[in-house]
Amino acid sequence: MRLPTRLQTVTALLALLAGFSALQTGVLLSPVSAESTSTLGANQVIFLVQPSANTVNPGGFAKFDVRIIESSTAHVFLVASGVPPGSVAIYTPSVGVANLEFDSTLTILTSPNTPPGNYIITAVAIVNGEELSGLVTLQVLATTTVTSSANFTTNGSPASLSMVVSTDRPQYQPNSIINILGTVSDGTGNAVADATVSIQVDGPTGVELFYTNSVHTDSAGTFQAHTSLAANPPTGTYTVFASATKPNYSNVATRATFVVGQSTSPSVIIKTVYAGDSTGNPASTFTVGETIWVWVVIENIGSPFQGVVWIQVRDPNGVPVQIQILHLARINSGETVKEPLAFILVGQPTLGVYTINALVSDKLISQGGTFLASSGTQFVLVG
Repeated sequence: MRLPTRLQTVTALLALLAGFSALQTGVLLSPVSAESTSTLGANQVIFLVQPSANTVNPGGFAKFDVRIIESSTAHVFLVASGVPPGSVAIYTPSVGVANLEFDSTLTILTSPNTPPGNYIITAVAIVNGEELSGLVTLQVLATTTVTSSANFTTNGSPASLSMVVSTDRPQYQPNSIINILGTVSDGTGNAVADATVSIQVDGPTGVELFYTNSVHTDSAGTFQAHTSLAANPPTGTYTVFASATKPNYSNVATRATFVVGQSTSPSVIIKTVYAGDSTGNPASTFTVGETIWVWVVIENIGSPFQGVVWIQVRDPNGVPVQIQILHLARINSGETVKEPLAFILVGQPTLGVYTINALVSDKLISQGGTFLASSGTQFVLVG
């Protein structure tokens, strides 16, 4: 069931080069301009996308800085629409938690086949279920000059789907409303509108709590649904299963978990995963021979456990090129840890978009372990 859209009063401050000016008040009926400040209900949300315009040669890439400042802790999803043909959009990171602030970078990687012209790209942020958007312009020049990263390959196809789903909180009490939200995009990072989303919520014993197959993504590729808990629900870990379909696209499925009351078993959330440097700063582009650090932020909302982090890296042709394992120290209930793994792509690696899959299990799979959570991200290898 789709949540109703709430009329929201917005106060927008259009950013100029060194600050904010031109105060105006109105109703959020269209995407907020890039570099803006908005007030959603009782909470003020600052949503910045800078610069508002960028220029790139065919085969090159352009970056836009994204910043969200929220007056309280908020879950954040990022997605893009209007990505030029033959291009890929990557947020680093694309999901996470705004603990008063959340920073990301939107990288648009073009190809030699991207037609020249001016493209209006919509950067969309879902902040605690509220949708904000900012418009930026990317000019692809008409030139015979080709950048060194032009001959890239991506394992993403416009006909493939990617999906993220989560709940608005990791833990609930009886009689609570559970808000389920997520995004659907294609293999190039472009938002997919009007995809059919099916959602099922199962309790700790596998009994179905909620099911719907009538949810559709909006123009920004986002979806929401909600259900409620009874006065005396079973306590423990609940699982949200979600899938998305659309004609002429391959299907996709994913899942998330949340806890009702206290869980007697491990229940893990990967809050975010991203590529970056050795100090934890996110990065979306790397050169051949450069060390690539993968950072995984894990929260345990169940019982204490010592688990394993798995990292699988696939090259632009979908071939696994790295598999790494990290044994975790004990993670107590309610604790959040940030763990790094590093690797170098040796030899003559393929230039283009690489996919990282991160998984957490309670122990090694060969020892009977079970995967508890998964998440993914991408990065670009350039020449």
